[in-house]
Amino acid sequence: MYIKHAIVGMYCETPLHAGSGQAVGVVDLPVQREKTTNWPTIQASGLKGAFRSAYEDGNGQDTNDIFGSDKSGDQAGAVSIGDARLLLFPVRSSCAPFLWVTCPAILQKLKRDGKIVGKEYPWTIPDVQDKQYLGLSEGNKPIIFEDLMLTGNGPFEKEIIKSIKELVPKDDFYNTFELEKYLCLVSDTSFSMLVETGTEVQARIVLDNKTKTSNNLWYQELVPSNTVFYTVISMADARRKGEEIQPADVLMESLKNMLMEYIQIGGDETLGRGWTRLVWQEVE
Repeated sequence: MYIKHAIVGMYCETPLHAGSGQAVGVVDLPVQREKTTNWPTIQASGLKGAFRSAYEDGNGQDTNDIFGSDKSGDQAGAVSIGDARLLLFPVRSSCAPFLWVTCPAILQKLKRDGKIVGKEYPWTIPDVQDKQYLGLSEGNKPIIFEDLMLTGNGPFEKEIIKSIKELVPKDDFYNTFELEKYLCLVSDTSFSMLVETGTEVQARIVLDNKTKTSNNLWYQELVPSNTVFYTVISMADARRKGEEIQPADVLMESLKNMLMEYIQIGGDETLGRGWTRLVWQEVE
């Protein structure tokens, strides 16, 4: 039984590539996306592997208790790590270098994920029309988001902004004290359009060392820096037999202390991809 829970915000410091393993259209290496929404995600298996690798690199003492033994069937792990879900997506705009956008469907999923682990979000999700946005300090001024023009229709509920702030880094380096100046709510339809066109696609080549000509050309998709995901982590007591059992709260504290801030997720580590800052919110 899972006893301790945490909702962990994941702030992408650099572009991130968690590959889907199959080509789509002209993009040879697309990012992982949810099947139903087509929004970027990081699948739980890869995320758990990244957490384990970072924990081992930090010389964590409870690797097998938390993540399970490397030997098949030897010991099951105590931790459950869910898929990383999109929370805030950065898009170019006509009023700032970028704005963070979210949508009602994401807020609804956050409320549902919170309820599973006993975290209540009492706010009501506002309705927003396809050609409108809520939030910012621009009044009813039209703003261009990527290639989409939307008109303001009122403020963003402060209690929702407060809940989002709990999952982003808490210092002015990230503008999180003034998050409301950069955060807006758009419709699910507009959000899907912005996420579809707002990822980065980079051309990559392999050069022949002698001739300096290209041996290969491929296109890789990246989730842009400043994207914010979140995941739900749950912990049970250690599942060892015949020994003193490490309780769930001790294991959760060990994992949190070892992975307090930065972790590398996804591919292209040697290119500086996937550096992510974690923000832990334990659920009592």
